[in-house]
Amino acid sequence: MPGRIEVVVVNWRRADLTIACVRSVQDQAAALDAVVTVVDNASGDGSAAVLRDALPGVRIVESPVNGGFGAGVDLAAAASTADVLVLLNNDAVAEPGFLRALTDPVLDGTVTGATTARILLHAEPGEPVLTNSTGNVVDAAGNGGDRDWLVPHPAQATASVFGFCGGACAIAMPAFRQAGGFDESLFMYYEDTDLSWRLRRHGHQVAFVGTAVAVHRHASSLGTESEGFVVANTRNRLVVAVKNAPWPVVVRAAVRGVARAGLDTFSRDPGVRRRARWERRALAQAVTRLPSALRARRALDRSATAPRPQITG
Repeated sequence: MPGRIEVVVVNWRRADLTIACVRSVQDQAAALDAVVTVVDNASGDGSAAVLRDALPGVRIVESPVNGGFGAGVDLAAAASTADVLVLLNNDAVAEPGFLRALTDPVLDGTVTGATTARILLHAEPGEPVLTNSTGNVVDAAGNGGDRDWLVPHPAQATASVFGFCGGACAIAMPAFRQAGGFDESLFMYYEDTDLSWRLRRHGHQVAFVGTAVAVHRHASSLGTESEGFVVANTRNRLVVAVKNAPWPVVVRAAVRGVARAGLDTFSRDPGVRRRARWERRALAQAVTRLPSALRARRALDRSATAPRPQITG
């Protein structure tokens, strides 16, 4: 049925990467009568016009503001009539067979929540191919991360996994709407972990599909040692734990964040001390968001149909 699948790619000032991303999945989408949508997050650099010229037949949605990855996806989803929402980072490319492999378990009802792809890190010729993600995991201190990060390809991963990686995944639209979509206040980072928590609380599962492969240029939009990356990760780790995790995990997440910022403050390395300033700023931001995070936690407890997953790793 046409329109049962919608592929969403969010762009911010990297039309070149987005064009390559969309072209990698366009033929696959056409074969499945899938819709492809690009959301331009107020790039302000002419990206939308470039994308329209380069990608005929692709729906280009211009957001008036850059609300982050989750907001871009939510904007596309709000107007979608699809049964399955496929997300692909604009700095990733899909390998042949990616789209069908990723969406079949959702379309046939085998998976009611989300599927997550095998994401590989881009490697130059002669370099080893390493894994970016086989899904998301959360440890006992609330730290969310990619399962099998930097494991040589092919990583031998089980289908069962805590959460999906937003860089390459398929989400059942009924489950997406039931869980409330992405939390746009997070702006970027941890938004997939947060939604994975909520999908699971509503009784949905997440499954890894190893035959759906995408290749990713890691953190092309924002470097992993940039101020924005450090602040968003440190802040959102704690906020998402408060919203979703068992209280022992929340306590460990808070202790971990404060301890790391404290230790980094007294480092002899000026780069580490600079990072400590960012970490302290992130913790201060997290404190201001605690009331809304606690309200979200209580609301989820009222609506959830499954118990809070226990994190022991």
